[in-house]
Amino acid sequence: MTTPAVKMMMVYVTTPSKEVAMTLARTTVAEALVACANVIPGVTSVYQWKGKIEEDQEHVVILKTVESKVEELSSRVRSLHPAETPCFVAVPIDKISSDFGEWIVNSTKATNTQ
Repeated sequence: MTTPAVKMMMVYVTTPSKEVAMTLARTTVAEALVACANVIPGVTSVYQWKGKIEEDQEHVVILKTVESKVEELSSRVRSLHPAETPCFVAVPIDKISSDFGEWIVNSTKATNTQ
């Protein structure tokens, strides 16, 4: 494991459906905002919203990117997400294998044309 020269980030997002999760994943990868998106289906979220306890089935999307893309990624997630206050948590990656880190950097350099 190495400490990368470029700051790597892992971003945690929850979505209300598989369709929203897949749209976020496909769009952010295609736009080179992230190198990879993992969609984890079927999590139960219990939270407080507007004075009430809510419980919903959601999908988690974990995005791997570089720090310089986080603000743009946040804006893009908000534009694609139906929630009034979408969950968006960016966590720095302090240690990462050098080859995986290099792949993230290279994958977020330019918009994919595929």
